[in-house]
Amino acid sequence: MPLDSINNVIHQFEQQPRWRGRGQFRQVLNSWAAVVGDGVARQAAPVRLDQDVLHVAVVNPMWAQTLTLERRRILAKLNDRLHLNLSDIRFSSGDWYRRNKSAQPGKTAAAALELPDWLRQHPSYEPRAIPRSPQRPETAEESFERWADLTQQLAAQQPLCPQCQCHCPTGELKRWGRCSICAVKGLKGPVGRHSV
Repeated sequence: MPLDSINNVIHQFEQQPRWRGRGQFRQVLNSWAAVVGDGVARQAAPVRLDQDVLHVAVVNPMWAQTLTLERRRILAKLNDRLHLNLSDIRFSSGDWYRRNKSAQPGKTAAAALELPDWLRQHPSYEPRAIPRSPQRPETAEESFERWADLTQQLAAQQPLCPQCQCHCPTGELKRWGRCSICAVKGLKGPVGRHSV
């Protein structure tokens, strides 16, 4: 008796009704980049197929909104190319983080909550260790007080904008030579402080 290749064995399993959905999902995975393009495939990845609805993880909510507007076109291309009968596509940025967290076992909870590259590269991003209080605030006022104290502590660690003399992230100074508010306003000289 000849040995079948693993692809033939998988194909035989996927022909059974119980495994048909997995076979369809594998087809979608294999064709995803060809259907949506490499640029989109880097920002969005199918995560499951549930009752003819394809669930796709996206890197951020902006991609989810953009692809939701294009979902009918993507759906038609997938159905035509793969001879499927998908009824809808749902895009979720939450699935992206759950997918990345489960794909990297052994990572700590803090590492699993790591921010995406596009956010860490923003000039206003400042990596700071945020001290956690052992007790939960009991009132909204207490929660606000904690937030205000933390904001003041973090701001005190930042350099001053040369134009308005307000605390600002180092990345903004490197990029614009002033804080983002002054850069947007196009201020030419010191005119006083603006509220944070």
